[in-house]
Amino acid sequence: MKCALIGTSSIAEVHLVELVRIGAKKLTIISRNLNKGKNLCKKYKLRFPKITFENAKKEILKEQKFDLIDICSSNDTHDLFFKYINKSSSIILVEKPIISLLKINKNYKEFLDNIYKNNKVAVCYPMIFLAKHFKKYFKNNDTSGTFTFSFKTGGRYKRKYINIDLMPHALAFIYSFFSNKLILKKELKINQIKIRENKWKSIFTLNKRKFLFDFSESKKNRTSLVIKYSGKKILRKTKIINNEFVNFLIYKNKQRQIKNPMSEFFNDLKKNKNKKIFFKRNKKLTYQIMDLNFKFLN
Repeated sequence: MKCALIGTSSIAEVHLVELVRIGAKKLTIISRNLNKGKNLCKKYKLRFPKITFENAKKEILKEQKFDLIDICSSNDTHDLFFKYINKSSSIILVEKPIISLLKINKNYKEFLDNIYKNNKVAVCYPMIFLAKHFKKYFKNNDTSGTFTFSFKTGGRYKRKYINIDLMPHALAFIYSFFSNKLILKKELKINQIKIRENKWKSIFTLNKRKFLFDFSESKKNRTSLVIKYSGKKILRKTKIINNEFVNFLIYKNKQRQIKNPMSEFFNDLKKNKNKKIFFKRNKKLTYQIMDLNFKFLN
Protein backbone atom coordinates (compact mmCIF):
# COMPACT_ATOMS: atom_id res chain seq x y z
CA MET A 1 0.00 0.00 0.00
CA LYS A 2 1.33 3.42 -1.00
CA CYS A 3 0.42 6.19 1.43
CA ALA A 4 0.92 9.94 1.81
CA LEU A 5 0.94 11.45 5.30
CA ILE A 6 0.38 15.20 5.55
CA GLY A 7 1.91 16.64 8.72
CA THR A 8 4.76 16.02 11.15
CA SER A 9 3.04 16.58 14.52
CA SER A 10 2.88 14.04 17.34
CA ILE A 11 -0.53 12.84 16.15
CA ALA A 12 0.90 12.48 12.64
CA GLU A 13 3.54 10.18 14.11
CA VAL A 14 0.82 8.09 15.73
CA HIS A 15 -0.92 7.80 12.34
CA LEU A 16 2.39 6.92 10.67
CA VAL A 17 2.89 3.90 12.93
CA GLU A 18 -0.69 2.75 12.38
CA LEU A 19 -0.37 3.09 8.60
CA VAL A 20 2.66 0.81 8.66
CA ARG A 21 0.74 -1.70 10.76
CA ILE A 22 -2.14 -1.91 8.30
CA GLY A 23 0.14 -2.50 5.34
CA ALA A 24 1.82 0.70 4.13
CA LYS A 25 4.97 -0.28 2.21
CA LYS A 26 5.83 3.18 0.91
CA LEU A 27 5.17 6.31 2.95
CA THR A 28 5.59 9.86 1.68
CA ILE A 29 5.75 12.53 4.40
CA ILE A 30 4.41 15.90 3.26
CA SER A 31 5.30 19.00 5.24
CA ARG A 32 5.85 22.70 4.61
CA ASN A 33 9.11 22.23 6.47
CA LEU A 34 11.13 19.71 4.45
CA ASN A 35 13.68 19.34 7.26
CA LYS A 36 10.95 18.14 9.62
CA GLY A 37 9.78 15.65 7.02
CA LYS A 38 13.33 14.49 6.40
CA ASN A 39 13.98 13.99 10.13
CA LEU A 40 10.74 12.04 10.53
CA CYS A 41 11.68 9.76 7.64
CA LYS A 42 15.11 9.15 9.17
CA LYS A 43 13.61 8.41 12.60
CA TYR A 44 11.11 5.82 11.36
CA LYS A 45 13.41 4.27 8.78
CA LEU A 46 15.44 3.05 11.74
CA ARG A 47 12.32 1.60 13.37
CA PHE A 48 10.82 0.17 10.17
CA PRO A 49 13.78 -0.65 7.88
CA LYS A 50 11.63 -2.57 5.38
CA ILE A 51 9.40 0.44 4.67
CA THR A 52 10.31 2.98 1.99
CA PHE A 53 10.13 6.54 3.32
CA GLU A 54 10.42 9.82 1.43
CA ASN A 55 9.60 13.43 2.15
CA ALA A 56 8.14 15.82 -0.37
CA LYS A 57 6.12 18.98 -0.94
CA LYS A 58 2.36 18.84 -1.49
CA GLU A 59 2.74 18.93 -5.29
CA ILE A 60 3.53 15.22 -5.20
CA LEU A 61 -0.14 14.58 -4.39
CA LYS A 62 -0.97 15.55 -7.98
CA GLU A 63 2.10 13.98 -9.54
CA GLN A 64 1.71 10.49 -8.06
CA LYS A 65 -1.15 8.14 -7.20
CA PHE A 66 -1.62 6.99 -3.61
CA ASP A 67 -3.82 4.28 -2.16
CA LEU A 68 -4.44 6.45 0.89
CA ILE A 69 -3.82 10.09 1.76
CA ASP A 70 -3.84 10.87 5.49
CA ILE A 71 -4.41 14.51 6.51
CA CYS A 72 -2.78 15.20 9.90
CA SER A 73 -1.98 18.89 9.51
CA SER A 74 -3.25 21.59 11.89
CA ASN A 75 -7.04 21.81 12.18
CA ASP A 76 -7.40 25.05 10.23
CA THR A 77 -5.53 23.71 7.19
CA HIS A 78 -7.63 20.59 6.53
CA ASP A 79 -9.94 22.49 4.18
CA LEU A 80 -6.96 23.71 2.13
CA PHE A 81 -5.74 20.17 1.53
CA PHE A 82 -9.24 18.96 0.66
CA LYS A 83 -9.42 21.69 -1.96
CA TYR A 84 -5.97 20.76 -3.28
CA ILE A 85 -6.70 17.05 -3.68
CA ASN A 86 -10.37 17.37 -4.65
CA LYS A 87 -11.65 14.51 -6.82
CA SER A 88 -8.84 12.23 -5.70
CA SER A 89 -9.04 8.52 -6.44
CA SER A 90 -7.34 7.79 -3.10
CA ILE A 91 -9.00 6.98 0.19
CA ILE A 92 -8.71 10.19 2.21
CA LEU A 93 -8.29 9.69 5.94
CA VAL A 94 -8.38 12.81 8.08
CA GLU A 95 -7.60 13.35 11.75
CA LYS A 96 -10.59 14.94 13.46
CA PRO A 97 -12.07 17.49 13.04
CA ILE A 98 -12.71 17.10 9.34
CA ILE A 99 -12.61 20.92 9.00
CA SER A 100 -12.53 23.84 11.44
CA LEU A 101 -15.99 25.27 12.13
CA LEU A 102 -14.41 28.50 13.34
CA LYS A 103 -12.88 28.94 9.90
CA ILE A 104 -15.65 27.67 7.62
CA ASN A 105 -18.50 28.74 9.93
CA LYS A 106 -22.05 28.55 8.53
CA ASN A 107 -20.82 27.35 5.13
CA TYR A 108 -19.63 24.05 6.62
CA LYS A 109 -22.50 21.94 5.18
CA GLU A 110 -21.85 23.15 1.67
CA PHE A 111 -18.15 22.45 2.11
CA LEU A 112 -18.79 18.96 3.48
CA ASP A 113 -21.23 18.16 0.67
CA ASN A 114 -18.55 19.01 -1.86
CA ILE A 115 -15.93 16.92 -0.06
CA TYR A 116 -18.11 13.83 0.07
CA LYS A 117 -19.46 14.28 -3.43
CA ASN A 118 -16.01 14.01 -4.99
CA ASN A 119 -13.97 11.89 -2.58
CA LYS A 120 -13.90 8.70 -0.50
CA VAL A 121 -13.42 10.08 3.01
CA ALA A 122 -13.10 8.68 6.53
CA VAL A 123 -12.55 10.73 9.69
CA CYS A 124 -10.47 9.15 12.46
CA TYR A 125 -12.67 8.47 15.53
CA PRO A 126 -10.79 6.16 17.95
CA MET A 127 -13.15 7.23 20.76
CA ILE A 128 -15.80 4.96 19.24
CA PHE A 129 -13.67 2.01 20.32
CA LEU A 130 -12.54 3.48 23.63
CA ALA A 131 -16.18 4.01 24.64
CA LYS A 132 -16.87 0.30 24.18
CA HIS A 133 -14.18 -0.50 26.75
CA PHE A 134 -15.68 1.97 29.24
CA LYS A 135 -19.18 0.63 28.56
CA LYS A 136 -18.27 -2.76 30.01
CA TYR A 137 -18.27 -1.17 33.47
CA PHE A 138 -21.88 -0.02 33.15
CA LYS A 139 -24.58 -2.68 33.02
CA ASN A 140 -27.32 -0.09 32.48
CA ASN A 141 -26.65 3.01 30.37
CA ASP A 142 -30.15 4.41 30.84
CA THR A 143 -29.72 5.54 34.44
CA SER A 144 -30.41 9.13 35.39
CA GLY A 145 -27.78 11.61 36.45
CA THR A 146 -25.13 13.68 34.72
CA PHE A 147 -22.63 12.06 32.37
CA THR A 148 -19.28 13.82 32.87
CA PHE A 149 -16.56 13.70 30.23
CA SER A 150 -13.36 15.35 31.51
CA PHE A 151 -10.58 15.37 28.94
CA LYS A 152 -7.14 16.92 29.39
CA THR A 153 -4.47 16.92 26.71
CA GLY A 154 -1.08 18.49 26.15
CA GLY A 155 -2.41 20.28 23.06
CA ARG A 156 -1.61 23.81 21.96
CA TYR A 157 -5.09 25.13 21.23
CA LYS A 158 -6.75 27.96 23.18
CA ARG A 159 -10.29 29.03 24.10
CA LYS A 160 -12.88 28.12 21.39
CA TYR A 161 -10.21 26.29 19.44
CA ILE A 162 -10.08 23.74 22.29
CA ASN A 163 -13.69 22.92 21.45
CA ILE A 164 -12.81 22.48 17.77
CA ASP A 165 -10.02 20.07 18.70
CA LEU A 166 -11.68 17.98 21.43
CA MET A 167 -15.45 18.10 20.87
CA PRO A 168 -15.33 15.48 18.07
CA HIS A 169 -13.68 13.08 20.55
CA ALA A 170 -16.38 13.64 23.15
CA LEU A 171 -19.32 13.37 20.75
CA ALA A 172 -17.90 10.24 19.10
CA PHE A 173 -17.49 8.74 22.59
CA ILE A 174 -21.09 9.30 23.69
CA TYR A 175 -22.35 8.23 20.26
CA SER A 176 -20.74 4.84 20.86
CA PHE A 177 -21.36 4.64 24.61
CA PHE A 178 -25.09 5.17 24.20
CA SER A 179 -25.40 2.74 21.27
CA ASN A 180 -25.51 5.25 18.40
CA LYS A 181 -28.95 6.57 19.42
CA LEU A 182 -28.06 9.82 21.14
CA ILE A 183 -26.77 12.39 18.69
CA LEU A 184 -29.79 14.27 17.39
CA LYS A 185 -29.22 18.02 17.22
CA LYS A 186 -32.91 18.96 17.52
CA GLU A 187 -32.88 17.59 21.09
CA LEU A 188 -29.93 19.72 22.23
CA LYS A 189 -30.34 22.30 25.01
CA ILE A 190 -27.21 24.16 26.10
CA ASN A 191 -27.45 25.39 29.69
CA GLN A 192 -23.99 26.83 30.23
CA ILE A 193 -20.70 27.38 28.45
CA LYS A 194 -17.54 28.63 30.17
CA ILE A 195 -14.43 29.50 28.19
CA ARG A 196 -10.99 30.33 29.55
CA GLU A 197 -7.53 30.49 28.01
CA ASN A 198 -6.84 26.79 28.49
CA LYS A 199 -10.34 25.45 29.21
CA TRP A 200 -13.68 24.91 27.49
CA LYS A 201 -16.59 23.63 29.56
CA SER A 202 -20.29 23.09 28.92
CA ILE A 203 -23.35 21.78 30.75
CA PHE A 204 -26.13 20.67 28.41
CA THR A 205 -28.99 18.26 27.80
CA LEU A 206 -29.05 15.98 24.78
CA ASN A 207 -32.17 13.90 24.17
CA LYS A 208 -33.20 14.54 27.80
CA ARG A 209 -29.88 13.23 29.13
CA LYS A 210 -27.62 15.56 31.16
CA PHE A 211 -23.97 16.09 30.25
CA LEU A 212 -20.93 17.97 31.46
CA PHE A 213 -18.04 18.26 29.01
CA ASP A 214 -14.85 19.62 30.55
CA PHE A 215 -11.94 20.10 28.12
CA SER A 216 -8.46 21.38 28.88
CA GLU A 217 -5.35 21.87 26.72
CA SER A 218 -1.94 22.91 27.97
CA LYS A 219 1.64 21.85 27.40
CA LYS A 220 1.75 21.24 31.15
CA ASN A 221 -1.06 18.67 30.99
CA ARG A 222 -0.61 14.94 30.99
CA THR A 223 -3.28 13.48 28.74
CA SER A 224 -6.12 11.91 30.71
CA LEU A 225 -9.78 11.07 30.34
CA VAL A 226 -12.15 10.68 33.28
CA ILE A 227 -15.74 9.44 32.93
CA LYS A 228 -18.17 9.94 35.81
CA TYR A 229 -21.59 8.37 35.48
CA SER A 230 -24.06 6.33 37.49
CA GLY A 231 -22.01 6.71 40.67
CA LYS A 232 -18.81 5.44 39.04
CA LYS A 233 -15.57 7.18 38.18
CA ILE A 234 -13.24 5.59 35.62
CA LEU A 235 -9.90 6.94 34.44
CA ARG A 236 -8.15 6.18 31.15
CA LYS A 237 -4.42 6.68 31.15
CA THR A 238 -1.69 5.85 28.66
CA LYS A 239 1.95 4.85 28.92
CA ILE A 240 4.64 4.43 26.31
CA ILE A 241 6.23 1.01 26.72
CA ASN A 242 8.86 -0.12 24.18
CA ASN A 243 7.76 2.64 21.76
CA GLU A 244 4.14 1.49 22.04
CA PHE A 245 1.12 3.38 23.39
CA VAL A 246 -0.43 1.19 26.07
CA ASN A 247 -3.91 2.05 27.36
CA PHE A 248 -5.28 1.34 30.84
CA LEU A 249 -8.62 1.86 32.56
CA ILE A 250 -8.55 2.44 36.31
CA TYR A 251 -11.59 1.81 38.50
CA LYS A 252 -11.54 1.51 42.30
CA ASN A 253 -7.73 1.55 42.22
CA LYS A 254 -7.67 -1.50 39.96
CA GLN A 255 -5.88 -1.10 36.63
CA ARG A 256 -6.82 -3.06 33.51
CA GLN A 257 -5.00 -2.91 30.19
CA ILE A 258 -7.17 -2.48 27.11
CA LYS A 259 -6.55 -2.50 23.36
CA ASN A 260 -5.27 0.68 21.76
CA PRO A 261 -8.38 2.46 20.38
CA MET A 262 -6.34 4.10 17.61
CA SER A 263 -5.12 0.71 16.44
CA GLU A 264 -8.68 -0.60 16.60
CA PHE A 265 -9.84 2.23 14.33
CA PHE A 266 -7.08 1.63 11.78
CA ASN A 267 -7.74 -2.11 11.78
CA ASP A 268 -11.41 -1.38 11.17
CA LEU A 269 -10.45 0.86 8.26
CA LYS A 270 -8.25 -1.86 6.79
CA LYS A 271 -10.99 -4.46 7.15
CA ASN A 272 -13.68 -2.26 5.60
CA LYS A 273 -11.78 -0.09 3.11
CA ASN A 274 -13.76 -1.58 0.20
CA LYS A 275 -17.15 -1.50 1.94
CA LYS A 276 -19.49 1.42 1.25
CA ILE A 277 -21.32 0.95 4.56
CA PHE A 278 -18.15 1.80 6.54
CA PHE A 279 -17.75 5.16 4.80
CA LYS A 280 -21.49 5.84 4.92
CA ARG A 281 -21.62 5.40 8.71
CA ASN A 282 -18.49 7.47 9.21
CA LYS A 283 -19.95 10.24 7.04
CA LYS A 284 -23.24 10.23 8.95
CA LEU A 285 -21.43 10.54 12.28
CA THR A 286 -19.27 13.36 10.92
CA TYR A 287 -22.31 15.38 9.83
CA GLN A 288 -23.99 14.82 13.20
CA ILE A 289 -20.88 15.93 15.09
CA MET A 290 -20.48 19.03 12.95
CA ASP A 291 -24.16 19.96 13.23
CA LEU A 292 -24.10 19.65 17.00
CA ASN A 293 -20.84 21.48 17.47
CA PHE A 294 -21.99 24.34 15.27
CA LYS A 295 -24.67 24.97 17.90
CA PHE A 296 -22.12 25.00 20.72
CA LEU A 297 -20.04 27.58 18.85
CA ASN A 298 -22.88 29.90 17.76
